[in-house]
Amino acid sequence: MFDFLIKGATVYDGSLKPPKKCDVAIQKDKIAKVGLISEPARKTIDAKNLILAPGFIDIHSHSDYFLLIQPTADSHLTQGVTSEIGGNCGYSAAPIFGEAKLRREEEYQKYYNLKLGWQSLDEYFKRLEKTKIALNYGHLIGHNTLRQSVMGTVNRKATSAEIQKMIEALEEGLKQGAVGLSTGLIYPPACYADTEEVIELARVCQKYNAIFSFHMRSESDRLVEAVKEVLNVAQKTGVRVQISHLKTSGQRNWPKISKVFSLIEAAQKKGIDVQCDRYPYTASQTGLMQVLPEWTYEGGPEGLIQTLKDPEKRKRIISEIKATHPPEEDYFNKVLIMEVMSEKNKKYEGLTLSKAAETASMGVFEFLFQLLTEEKAAISAIYFTRSEDNLRQFFSKDYIFVASDSGCRAICGPLSKGKPHPRIFGTFPRVIRKYVKEEGVFTLSQAIHKMTLQPAMRFQIKNRGAVLEGYYADLVLFDFHKIKDLSDFLDPFHYAQGIQYVFVNGKLVLDQKPEVRECAGKIIRRAV
Repeated sequence: MFDFLIKGATVYDGSLKPPKKCDVAIQKDKIAKVGLISEPARKTIDAKNLILAPGFIDIHSHSDYFLLIQPTADSHLTQGVTSEIGGNCGYSAAPIFGEAKLRREEEYQKYYNLKLGWQSLDEYFKRLEKTKIALNYGHLIGHNTLRQSVMGTVNRKATSAEIQKMIEALEEGLKQGAVGLSTGLIYPPACYADTEEVIELARVCQKYNAIFSFHMRSESDRLVEAVKEVLNVAQKTGVRVQISHLKTSGQRNWPKISKVFSLIEAAQKKGIDVQCDRYPYTASQTGLMQVLPEWTYEGGPEGLIQTLKDPEKRKRIISEIKATHPPEEDYFNKVLIMEVMSEKNKKYEGLTLSKAAETASMGVFEFLFQLLTEEKAAISAIYFTRSEDNLRQFFSKDYIFVASDSGCRAICGPLSKGKPHPRIFGTFPRVIRKYVKEEGVFTLSQAIHKMTLQPAMRFQIKNRGAVLEGYYADLVLFDFHKIKDLSDFLDPFHYAQGIQYVFVNGKLVLDQKPEVRECAGKIIRRAV
C-alpha cells in the first residue's frame, strides 16, 4: 500500500515535454510510481483539476540564519518551494570566524536572540538538522564572509597568505558538502578584492567541480565591464559560473541588454559554462548603504559612521552621488526604506527617501546620513530602477531561469517585520500568473523547467527537480486558474494563492491551507 496516491493530475514532469494526465504514488520519501495506478494508498488526493509539478527549487536564497529563527520557511513553502540554495551574494552563515563571526553573532543575538555556536560548515549543517527545517537546503560559501573572516573589512589587496587562508576555508567547506562559492563584488569587503583574488578562489571551485555564483561588480553603469570580468574568470579557470539576478539598473543602462546577451552567448559558443537567474520584479532589494560610494564601507558599520560624521567626507559623498544620479533622475524617489531595526525610525518604513526626509523636515542627504548613523547602517531598501521590457527579454532566454533572491519570512512571528520585497512571498506564483497565463512570455512547461529540473541540474542536486520514479517526493499541486502572488511593496505580508498541496520528501507539509504541518527538509550536500 502506498502512503499517498495523487489521482488524475495534469503532470508537468520538470522537463520540456508536454504534460500528461496520470497518477503519482508516494512511498516513504520517494516517488514510487507514475502512470495509471489502481493500487490503494493510505491517503488519496483527487487532483483532476490541478497541475502537479516538481517542488520549485530556489537556487538564490538568503535563508541561512532565518531557517534557524523560524524553521517553517512559510513564505517559500506557500509558493511551492521545496528546496533552496543559501549563502548567496557573498554572504554565508558558514564557514565563519574572526571579525565576520563576531559581527554576525552581535547582530543576530541583538535582533533575533539567535546564538550562532558554529564555525565550520559541518557544524552549521548539524545545527540545521537539529533544528529540523521545513525544506531542503543547500549552501554556497560566501567570498565576502571568507574575506571578512580572514582580514576584516579593509580596503586593500589581499596578501598571498590571506588568500591562502581563504582557500583553505573554502576547500574545507567544499569537502563538507557546500555546492559552491558565491561572491558579492558590489558589497564590502569583496568589493575591495581584485580579479586575481577572485580567480584564485575560482580555481578551487573548478578543482572540485563546484559552481561559482556572481553578484557582479556592477549591474548599472559598469554592467558590461562586470559581465566581462565574470567571463574572464570563467575562461581563465574553467569554473562553471552563475550570474545572479542578471539585470540592467538605471534607465540609461537599459539599452545595454543586447550587449550583455551577445557577450554571454559568444562565451557559451566558446565553451564557457555560464548561465544566469532572475526574479520577476523590476525593483531590487539590498542595503540602504548601497546608495553611498563603496570607499565609505571600509571598517564596517563603525567605519562608515565615522566617515558620515566627517563634514569634508560628507561633501565628497554628496558630490559623488549627484554625479552618479543627477537631479533629473529623481533617484531618491525610487529608493524605498524597507526595514530599520530601531522603534524610533519604524515610521519611515514604506516611505521613499525623499518622502521620509520631507516627513522628518530635513534635506534628503542630511536625513540619509542621520538614518544610517542611528541605525548603524542596518537598513534594507528597495530600488525601483529596472525595466519591465528587459525583464521579459531575460526570461525569454533559455539560459536564464527563476530564483527569488530572498530569505524565507512569515506573516507572523519574528520574521514578520518591516516592508520586505514581495518576491519573498510571490516569486514562483508570479512567474506562472503574469509571464505564462497573462502575458505568454513562455509556456508553462518552460516556466516549470526553469523552476525545477534546470536549477537542479545546474547545481547538481541529485534526484530532485523531476516527477520521476525513484526521485524524492518533492511535489507541488496548484490551480492554474487561481495561482497568484498577493504581496506588493507597501503591503507585502500575504501568502500566494492557488498552491493546494506541497510535499517535501514524501511528507504532506501543506494541505489546502497556508499552514506548515511538518518540517521534513533535508540538507543538500554536494557529492564529494
